[in-house]
Amino acid sequence: MHPTLYPALYPTLNATMYPMLYPKLVPIRRSVSLSVRLQPRHLINMDVFRLPPVIEEVLDPSDELCEMKAVMPVVTKDQESLEQKEVKEEQAAGGEEEEELRGQVFQLLMELDETREVSQRHEEGFLELQGLLEDERLVSAEQAESFTRQIHRLQAKLWSVQQEMDSLEEEKESELEKVHEQLRCTQEEVLLLQQGAEEAAAERENDIAYLQEELCRLKAELQRLHASTQEHTVEVTKGLNSGDSGQLEDGFFTLTDRRQLLHKDNRDLDSKVEKLQLGDWCDDAYLAVSDTGREQVKTGSYITLSQSGPELQDLEDPDPPGLNVLVRLRRAEETSLRVQTECDSLRGELVELQRLYASSRRERASKEEELQRCRAELQELGDAKSQRGDAAGWNLAVAAVAVAAFVVLVVPSITRA
Repeated sequence: MHPTLYPALYPTLNATMYPMLYPKLVPIRRSVSLSVRLQPRHLINMDVFRLPPVIEEVLDPSDELCEMKAVMPVVTKDQESLEQKEVKEEQAAGGEEEEELRGQVFQLLMELDETREVSQRHEEGFLELQGLLEDERLVSAEQAESFTRQIHRLQAKLWSVQQEMDSLEEEKESELEKVHEQLRCTQEEVLLLQQGAEEAAAERENDIAYLQEELCRLKAELQRLHASTQEHTVEVTKGLNSGDSGQLEDGFFTLTDRRQLLHKDNRDLDSKVEKLQLGDWCDDAYLAVSDTGREQVKTGSYITLSQSGPELQDLEDPDPPGLNVLVRLRRAEETSLRVQTECDSLRGELVELQRLYASSRRERASKEEELQRCRAELQELGDAKSQRGDAAGWNLAVAAVAVAAFVVLVVPSITRA
């Protein structure tokens, strides 16, 4: 134990003052000095400097100290020699122990340095890991913010898409309503066309009946004209004089030519009536009407001539025969002019009917195109509804397509009728 470290204890443990206790105090001193060497100065606890209880008991009583002082002069010499020996032995043992302790201390210092290096490395690793953790924490916070922004954007997009889907559904519903309205209008137009076709068929039947009646009347007029011409030829041959014979012959030849033309027109009229009766009901009906109009114009002149025959016969008695022929020719010309005007009016009516017929055909073609367009739109709507899986919309689309197909099947039958 060094006197500078423990100045209060060193005088009390001196061997010269306590020869009896020195052998017992030496191991205690060594252990205390070893413990003091191994610990740093700032970690030394003052409890180490406390003496064992035996020493305290020995040192405390005053009577034992008196006895020790009385015995001390007797054993001083022996004790000095023993002390010298022990000091030498202790010095030798202390040197060895000191070397061992120095080696151990050096080893402990080396281990302490290694431990410090390891702890420093661990501390550096800890700081590095802490920095990485902070970086990861910052990155995760940024990612969380970006994810939050993306979620908000996606929610906004989802809301806009839902709004668009709602608007598209509303548009589809409005389009379906429009298509249903167009189908209803188309059905009404088809019914109107059907009624018009029925009326046209009735008018054609009436026209055919009227043409047949006109044919019968023309035949009767032709027969009467034959009879009147024969009578007229007989009368002309009877009442001819030499001066008017050439003029009368010319009138006779013209009447003969007109009679031949009348026969020819009558045959044409018979053939066309037969064609109408056989089934040419669609486009040729108006052409037949126009042809019969022309024939009526042609035959009308002859009919007027035949009707004017009796009047001329009535006038034959007071007037000479040549004057009667001239009057009849003038009246025939007037009648032909009147018939020509009627023919022009009939032609105008025929052109108007043809124009109406063409407009009706164009309107029907436009309706068919519109119907095809409606069918295409319904097909597109049906495809869109089938993709979304909307059963109700699909049923409506199927019903609309069925109605359109019915209309397409009905319209050609109406046109054929």
